[in-house]
Amino acid sequence: MLTSSLSPGQWWIAAVLSGAALAVAAQSMATTQRDKLIAVSLPLAGAVSIALASAARGYEGPMPLVLYTATMIVLVVLRIVFAPYIARQLRLKRAGRPMEEVTRKQSWIFLVVFVVTLVGVAFAL
Repeated sequence: MLTSSLSPGQWWIAAVLSGAALAVAAQSMATTQRDKLIAVSLPLAGAVSIALASAARGYEGPMPLVLYTATMIVLVVLRIVFAPYIARQLRLKRAGRPMEEVTRKQSWIFLVVFVVTLVGVAFAL
């Protein structure tokens, strides 16, 4: 674990930075004002969700911050990995054309990349 010696204060910094990174990554996919508002709210929605789930499970200390940071990092990494596909879809949408349908093969690729990314981030943290 690369972060086994982080203090709670350092976890707060990591959580804020990872949330900001997700907000930026999500903003890059927004095409309307409504989408931009939703993109900015994603880190906040994630924080509320993880805080409630952590409280329900009795997680204490920095564990909720670790979970939040890991979740935000995974989503940002997926945005980077799938950047070419997302850019192509956004070009179609901005041109007023329908976006491409996701194929079964693309869904499987996404699922595999998601799991590999999740395991990699969990191992690194």
